[in-house]
This record gives sequence, C-alpha cells and structure tokens, in this order.
Amino acid sequence: MKTREGLLQQVWEAQDEAYELMVEYDSLPHHYGDTILYQAEGEVIDLIALHPGVTITDLGNILKKTVSACSQIVRKLRTKGFVEQTRNENNNRLYNLTLTEEGRKIYQDHQAFTQNCREATYRLLEEFTEEELKTHLRVQRRLNQAYDGDVKRSRERFTRAK
Repeated sequence: MKTREGLLQQVWEAQDEAYELMVEYDSLPHHYGDTILYQAEGEVIDLIALHPGVTITDLGNILKKTVSACSQIVRKLRTKGFVEQTRNENNNRLYNLTLTEEGRKIYQDHQAFTQNCREATYRLLEEFTEEELKTHLRVQRRLNQAYDGDVKRSRERFTRAK
C-alpha cells in the first residue's frame, strides 16, 4: 500500500511541476519570426486566423476568458497592427476581427514555432512504446476528470457563498 501511495504522491508532485512550468512558459514572451508576443497573444492570432470575422465575445467563449481580458489582448494586437476590427453589417454593436497581412505572417510564424516545440517534445517521448503512451493518456484523462470536478465544486461553493 505504501508503494502505491508513494507513486500517487509522485504523480501529484509531477502534475504540480508541470503546471508551474506551463504557467511560467505562458508568462514569457516568445519569438515568432521577428515578432515577440506572449502566448495569449499568439493564441488570439491563431483563433482569428482560423475563424475570420470572429468577435471578442466569441474569443472569450472559445478561450474561456472574460470579454474584458480578450478585449485587452485584441486592443494590443490592433495597436501593433496585427488585427483589424470592423463593424458587423448586421449588428452595429458587434465588431468582427480579421488579421492584417502582418498578422497573417505572425500566424504562420507562430504555427512554425508550435510545430518545432511539438517535434522536440515528440523526440523526447520516442523511447516510450505506444502502450506506455496510451496508459499515460488514460491516466492524464482521469486526472483531468479530477481537476474538472475540483473546478465544478469550487464554482458551486463560490456561487452558494455569494
């Protein structure tokens, strides 16, 4: 029993470490070609490229962020000349987002950057068999269920406390 508990504790600690590394990674600026952007800005550029005409509200729903947070990112990208905002023809209160030519170049550079990261990660995982990777995936999905449950319970408690 102690061995299993010890292994589960190591899994817990490895998840904590992975989370901290992801938070740090997301907080750092990255070079996409000649442009330096934060991860959140790159994500928004990707979404606008994939969904031309998307609105800030749509971005918020996709990214699970507030409209205000998305609006701030879009404002920065507009100021940098990467995103254009045009009034929706059918609803004057909505603005549709598209990439400028420079924004499309950054999208391509971001895709290349992401592909390089993915390839480096895949090389690190070459030693594992397909069966080991499938097992890890099963474990990770179960951990994600636990995290999802934690989030739901926390939201419920917060809502009741209001």
